[in-house]
Amino acid sequence: MKLYLKNSVILLLLCLMTGVFITVSFIETPMKFQVQGITLPVALDLGKLMFGISTKIQCVAMVIILGIMILYRKNHTKYDFTAIVVLLLILALEKLWMLPVLDARATLLSAGKSVEPTELHDYFIYAETVKAAILILAIVLQFKTQPNEH
Repeated sequence: MKLYLKNSVILLLLCLMTGVFITVSFIETPMKFQVQGITLPVALDLGKLMFGISTKIQCVAMVIILGIMILYRKNHTKYDFTAIVVLLLILALEKLWMLPVLDARATLLSAGKSVEPTELHDYFIYAETVKAAILILAIVLQFKTQPNEH
């Protein structure tokens, strides 16, 4: 059997989105706290900026991906749509709830104020981890197999 690509633009956007996402969430974020001389307020402000940009890029990519999938829906399965909808739901939760709350906490911490402990940061990390797995699944789902023709 051969592998066939369902849509090259969707694959490109998913790979771009995954690259941006992994760079910000799993590389830049932990590394900035290891930079000698960086202050907590600077690291927190940088985090707010980077997650804001990353989330916007992901949202734009997801809207374009969903639009293309709807236009060419015959090429896509319910699993393709399910993966994209779950990604959109996670992004919506992050953009509309988690990041605004975490940004507000970061602003308070940057100002030297104390904040009550919260599990929201842990939930955000879990959401990012699930998002990474679903992005990889969505990329894999862009390929389909068809029996060889004789």
